[in-house]
This record gives sequence, C-alpha cells and structure tokens, in this order.
Amino acid sequence: MKSEMTNVDVCCVVNELQNLVNGRLDKAFLIDNEQNRELILKIHVPEGGSRELVISIGKYKYITLTNYEREKPKLPPSFAMLLRKYLKNAKLIKIEQVNFDRIVIFHFETRDGIYKLVAELFGDGNIIFLNSEDIIIAPLRVERWSSRNIVPKEEYKFPPQKPLNPYNLEFSIAYEVFKDYFLNNKGVECVRLISRVFGIGGLYAEEICERAGIDKKKKDLSEEEIKKLFEASKNLFNEIFNNRKPQIVLKDNEYFDVVPIDLKKYEGLEKKYYNSFLEAVDDYFAKFLTKVEVKKEKSKIEREIERQENILKRQLETLKKYKEDAEKNQIKGDLIYANYQIVEELLNAIRQAREKMDWARIKKIIRENKEHPILGLIENINENVGEIVIRLKSEVDDNVIEERVSLDIRKNAFENAESYYEKAKKLRGKIEGIENAIELTKKKIEELKKKGEKELKEKENLQMKKKVRKERKWYEKFKWTVINGFLVIAGKDAITNEIIIKKYTDKDDIVFHADIQGAPFTVIKTGGKEVDEETLEEVAKFSVSHSRAWKLGYGAIDTYWVKPEQISKTAESGEYLKRGAFVIRGERHYYRNTPLELGIGVIEYDGDIKITTAPPKTLQKSFIKWVLLKPSNKEKGKVVKELKEIFKNYGIDDEDILRVLPPGGCEIIKK
Repeated sequence: MKSEMTNVDVCCVVNELQNLVNGRLDKAFLIDNEQNRELILKIHVPEGGSRELVISIGKYKYITLTNYEREKPKLPPSFAMLLRKYLKNAKLIKIEQVNFDRIVIFHFETRDGIYKLVAELFGDGNIIFLNSEDIIIAPLRVERWSSRNIVPKEEYKFPPQKPLNPYNLEFSIAYEVFKDYFLNNKGVECVRLISRVFGIGGLYAEEICERAGIDKKKKDLSEEEIKKLFEASKNLFNEIFNNRKPQIVLKDNEYFDVVPIDLKKYEGLEKKYYNSFLEAVDDYFAKFLTKVEVKKEKSKIEREIERQENILKRQLETLKKYKEDAEKNQIKGDLIYANYQIVEELLNAIRQAREKMDWARIKKIIRENKEHPILGLIENINENVGEIVIRLKSEVDDNVIEERVSLDIRKNAFENAESYYEKAKKLRGKIEGIENAIELTKKKIEELKKKGEKELKEKENLQMKKKVRKERKWYEKFKWTVINGFLVIAGKDAITNEIIIKKYTDKDDIVFHADIQGAPFTVIKTGGKEVDEETLEEVAKFSVSHSRAWKLGYGAIDTYWVKPEQISKTAESGEYLKRGAFVIRGERHYYRNTPLELGIGVIEYDGDIKITTAPPKTLQKSFIKWVLLKPSNKEKGKVVKELKEIFKNYGIDDEDILRVLPPGGCEIIKK
C-alpha cells in the first residue's frame, strides 16, 4: 500500500488546491498520531466556505483537503500556536510545487508582509515556516544535512534539482538533456535513468517504459529507443496535466494505491473513480489512518480484557483459598467435637497447672511426658496469646483425619469448636461474594470481547467519521436575510462586494451602502415589486450592522440607498479604483443615525430551516426562534458554542453560525 505521495501526486494536488487561493487562514491545529503528525489549516474561501487543509508528515506523507473529522487537541502545540500568531486571518495568495519535487510552498499575505509555509514530503517529511526573505522562523522538525540545514534563523535552501522538469518537455532542448543523460549513463537500467532524470518514483518510470514498449531493465539504448521513451514521457505527463482520471486502486478488496490517471500496471484491478484527485487522496488516507486507529483501538480493548482476566485470576485464587480455609476450620471444629472429652481435660489441666506454676515449668513437664496419652498431644505453647497447639485426629468413613489445632486456654472445648465454626461460616459468606464477583468479571470479559469485535468491525467499515458538506444556495455565499418577504444579500469583503454588484444585482433592485469606509453593498432583491418604507428601514439597520461600524462598537451611523444604474466601475479621470470599489453617481437616499440593531435566529425559507441575522422587528415578525446580539470583545468561539446550544434542535453547526455573524465580536443580550 502507498503510504506517501509521489511528486506526480503532489503536482495534481497543487493544481486542484488553487481553489484555496484568496482564502483566509482561520486556525491552525497540529495532531500528533502514533506514527505521523498532521498540520490542519482551516481556511475560509470566498464563496466556498471553510475548508480544512491537511499536511501530514511521518510515516504517512500527503497533502489534501479533508472531509473527515479529526479529534483536535484542546491545547494546541507550540508550532500551531506560532502559525496562529503570525497567520491569523492571513490571505493565501499562492500555492506552488517546487521543481516538480515533493515540496509545496503556501504563500500567505499579512499586514507585516509575506510568510511562507513549506511542506516537504520526502524522507521523514517536514513543515517549515519562513519569513519573506526565506529565513526559517521555525521548522516542525530540526534537520541537518551536508548540503543544507533546517534550523531556525538560517536561510532555507531547496534540495538539489533534477535534470529535467516535466513542465518543460515541449522545449527542443529538453530532448537533448534527456538523450545526453542516457548516453552519459550507459550500463544503467533505463527505468532507473527515467526515475533519476525526472525525479519520479518507480511506478511512473515503469509506466513510461511500458508505454514506449521497452523492457525496463534494458541498458545501452539506441537513439531511436531513447526517442520512444521521451515521447512516452511527454504522453504520460500530458495526461497527468490535462486528462486526469482520479482513482483508488483496490487489490483483494483493499485500498492499494491512489493515482491521478489510468496506469497499465493496474489494468485488470478494481478501481474506484472520483471527480477530483483531492477527494480520492482524502478517502484513501482516511481509510489508511483508520487501520492505524483500529489497531490502536484493538490494543486498547485487548489491554482491558487482559486487565479483567488478571482480576479474574486473582479472584479464582482467592476463592480457592477461602474454600480451603473454610474446610480446614470446619474440620478443626469437628475434630474438637470428636475429641471433646480429651480436649476438655487437656484445657482444664493446663488452666490448673497455670495457677500453680509458670509457663517455663509447664513446658518442661510437657517435654518430659511426650508419651503421656493426653500431654503427648501438645505440640506447642504460645503463652503470649494464651494458646496451645495440639494434634487431633478422627476416623470418618475409614479415613483418618488429622490436623494441628490451636486452642484458646481461656475457652472450654465447646467455645473453641464454635470459634472455628464461626470462622468457617464467615469464609463461606465471603465465598458467596467472591463467586458473584467472578461471574460479573466473566460477564464483563465476554461483553468486552463482543463489544470489541463490534466496534472494530464498525470502525473498519465506516472509516473516520466523514463530515456532510451542506449544499449551500447561491445567496448563502454572502451575508443574507429575509425582510418582509424580500431576499436581502450583502458582501463580506471586496471580492464578494464586486461579485454581488456584477453578477447578482438586477436593474429593479435597491442597493444600500453604510456611510463608512469598507462597508458592504447590501442589495434588496425586489423581483420588480415595490418596497415599502418599513422594509427600507429594516434593511438600513441590516446594512449598518454588517459594516465595520459593528466591529468598532458604534451605536448608530448613516446609510443610504441607490439604484443599480448609479453604481459604476469607471473612475473619474485621473483616479484609480481598487478591487471591490465602485463609484456612485447621482442622488443618495439617506437614513440618518441608523441604529446598529441585530439578532440571530432560525427562519423557514426556500423549503428549509436556515439560520441568519436580522434586525429585531424582523426577528419578532418572521423568525421561529431568535436571540439579540450586541458588539463585544467576547471570544467568538464561546459565542458560537452558546448559539449552537440555543439552536441545537434545528441541525445548526458551527460553520452555519460563523458564516452569518457580523464582523468582529459579539455577545448575546436577550434570549
């Protein structure tokens, strides 16, 4: 099974990742697994929502966009915190593969300049954070080689380049380089030369040989054969660049490889095709990582079963001891009764002797009378505790039972026997308890085995939990609401402002703009209907609440509306307009000192329950459930958590809430 990307895979992934360009970094997470580390960058893309970019190094080296949920650490490691510090809200402006190598650079633009995040997917893999001058701020792993060092404060250097870059094969000099490489390395198998000249893995080098019809182990090729290999290389890379068929290759019903095109090597094997290579890579490595998780889970279950089996072993040993002790105490009590007369005489004799002499004298008499029928039964005297140890025997069913029995000289024979019976009784009570505990432990072991089998099977079948990406309507790419039946949309930034005006504004619509720099265009989609004054007032509040005034904590600002034909991209003579900026000509219909009043709630619209924001009057009139908000410095994550709990019965997730909240922070003021 493939456990790391080839440079061909990296090329295809980088091509598809271009959709992230112009997105902004929200958060960075670092997950340390048993054999690999995953850096997850949460990026918000204009019109595309939030996506999670995964860069994995270690045993499993890959880059993809993931739809699978991962358990993120509550306390982010220092590298993730460093990225959050430098790249919070940074704009991703470029993603590139370096020299067709397994190196990808992510360029981020911030107020402090350009930063780069370099992912190296060879060796053990590494992720290196650079400043605009390519000086290393921090690597995920410090590494040192003879040709370069990956350590803080040193200049980042790329590994040595390969002779040919597959992107340049159309140039005539490319064939000359290719040919000279073969002519200068005679005696080396052609598959190895192809791998070295392009820096590609054996799989694609073999594919080129097969497409050219040349034995991969052949040496000393003719110019005609070299030409065939070159043409086959061009054909392969053209297919990789322009005619991909992303797929997972299965072998014996198991994921075996993930490739971007059909390969001759895999003809006859089952394949699972995808619309994008990123999706195929995500599914492939999610399944692969699941096997690791299953193995870890199996070890965890096995350890718990082993722990319970050790408990059971100790319980069985205790049960055996309790039974043996109970039986011995019962026998000792029985032996006292069987020899009742002798035991009673002996105890009386000892007590009487003790009244007349000390223990030393008594012990001497006993030693001198070993042959005495009664005194000869005494084996030991423990004067400190007032006990004598005697040997008693009895014949039961032709079996002679003999035991050493301790007797308390302060008690008579009956009391000593009862003492042993009481001990036996207590032990039998403990036996019952330990037998119940044993049954419970056995049951627990069986349950663990069944539960383990079930959970492992489910994990194997389901892989990691896959997020269901919601289908968004076109207006959900923007800030939006519904006021008195009119759909209202507003931009989020300069890019979406321009998209709204150019693509989604019709001639009968009404366009609001708060009188503050950087405010979004807010458009009432009239559908040709007349808009009443109440609606205009409510939209005015919506427009100012979603402007920068909210973030600055203003209580009220002016806003105005115009018709679409008053908005132009043509600047006055000698002036220049930035992206997203427009010129407004003609009369402006002002709403002075419009209060920033906004709430969030759920509304039934377009055949579904959706969450969005609206002014209070609209919330009361049209929304199913809602709360009021006010500007605040409260951590947005905590607010989202509170709102998610409030609207938990409506299938609302974090992203649904984050997409519609006003700029800056907020807090709930009325539920």
